[in-house]
Amino acid sequence: MGTASHAADPVTFAGGTLDKYRHVCAFVNGRDTSESVFDSFVRQALDGGDRLIYIVDPVDTAVPVNRLRHLGYDAGGLLEHHRCEVRTWADTYLRGGEFNEATMLNLLDELLVKQPSPRVRLTCDMGWAAGRADLADEIIDFEAKANFIHADHPHIVICRYDTSLFDGSFVIDILRTHPMVLVGGMLQENPFFVPPDEFLSARSTRTAS
Repeated sequence: MGTASHAADPVTFAGGTLDKYRHVCAFVNGRDTSESVFDSFVRQALDGGDRLIYIVDPVDTAVPVNRLRHLGYDAGGLLEHHRCEVRTWADTYLRGGEFNEATMLNLLDELLVKQPSPRVRLTCDMGWAAGRADLADEIIDFEAKANFIHADHPHIVICRYDTSLFDGSFVIDILRTHPMVLVGGMLQENPFFVPPDEFLSARSTRTAS
């Protein structure tokens, strides 16, 4: 099952290192691409003693489990021993039937800040937000505010956005809320990232004007 890693240890992912910043916007295009990029990340997690949490579409709950089996792991044992957990959009982002920013921020606090060890690698499929123009501003604000929470824990959080499902203006704003970005299959520090207090202040001023 692997030995427990130290929470301060940097994590390698897609050719880059997650050290100072551990909140990643992963731009992918289709499931096959994203799964192949994540394989080594998953192996490193399990071999190093970290815990995996997946947030997925309710129809895809078997996908991460099957992928673990494909990689040669005892998926049933990992689930039983809480080394891996699969949650759905209905349990998380859409708890109660609709997205609520405060509810989801509180859940992140429970999952991450209040659980300091073992280190968690949380991967969130953001497909639930596709086609929701009515929620776009709230989702963008949520991603910015999540950085305040992510500053208080040692875990890795990867928000996976399939670019084929979102329009360009939304993608640009989402990009500005993540300090690290996976684009073209490579991880890099995001030059377009805006610290959350600055980002939210600018959005508030823009809305008021």
